[in-house]
Amino acid sequence: MGYKLIHIKGNTWYLDGAAKIGIIKNTKDPRRSIVIDTGLDDDAGRRLMKVMQEEGMGIGAIINTHSHADHCGGNHIIKSRTDCVIYAPSFDKGIIEYPELEPFYLYSAYPLKELDTKFLKAKGTRVDYQLEKGKQNIAGVELEIVPLHGHTPGMIGVATADNVLFAGDSFFSVYILEKHGIPYFTGIREAIGTLESMKHMHYEYYVPSHGDVLTDPQDTLNANIKILQDTMEYIADICCKASDREEITAKLIEKFAVKQNIPQYYLTVSTASAFLSHMTGEGILTTLFEDNKLKFKRK
Repeated sequence: MGYKLIHIKGNTWYLDGAAKIGIIKNTKDPRRSIVIDTGLDDDAGRRLMKVMQEEGMGIGAIINTHSHADHCGGNHIIKSRTDCVIYAPSFDKGIIEYPELEPFYLYSAYPLKELDTKFLKAKGTRVDYQLEKGKQNIAGVELEIVPLHGHTPGMIGVATADNVLFAGDSFFSVYILEKHGIPYFTGIREAIGTLESMKHMHYEYYVPSHGDVLTDPQDTLNANIKILQDTMEYIADICCKASDREEITAKLIEKFAVKQNIPQYYLTVSTASAFLSHMTGEGILTTLFEDNKLKFKRK
């Protein structure tokens, strides 16, 4: 995929690709500019450094919104070629440093070899500083860290002085929802809470990692909330008859026409698990053992 540098406003840019990479130009020292996420792999990191060099910028700091490989996969090569420092949320720090944890927790044991892929496991890099919410000065650049939990337990967004929010994977564009159906979230309560809170934020631009830059995200946020709520209703209907997690996952795969491969299967299992833990916690479902299987049933 080609990478195109796009100016948003003031000193805020993004590199367009499979996952958007944010750039905040350091006007006092452009060689110490900030990047928000780094793409999937070494190739993404090289392209990022090349594009920034062409614009007279270098990388002083990396901020990872979360630990998924398509957001931190370029860290390793950038760190090896620059003296940048890396920032990440505290929860995601461990996975960025020890990326084998990602396929391990998806499989809940040493994983199948098909899960040992760059799409699930980036090259490990040391995180220098853990991020806390609120206004901060990083490498001489003023910005704000905004908690956006749900896609991962610790995911954050980054708001720039130009009133631009880089929103990570807190929401997905409507066309992505229509294409892929069920989005990946690890916490349903947290995801809905984040989406509702974003309705009351007042940034001029919202930049999701996957989807179009928006000036008014209300309809898109509502579409993300609706698919989560509709999926809960669908699972509740499935569980009119006691069903185990694999049965529920199979029905979700069928409903949303999820591509059949081992990594995608376990991502869907993880998403199903998030819904089931949320719905049992909310008292929508109850658990029981039947035929030596843990099953879920609608109350």
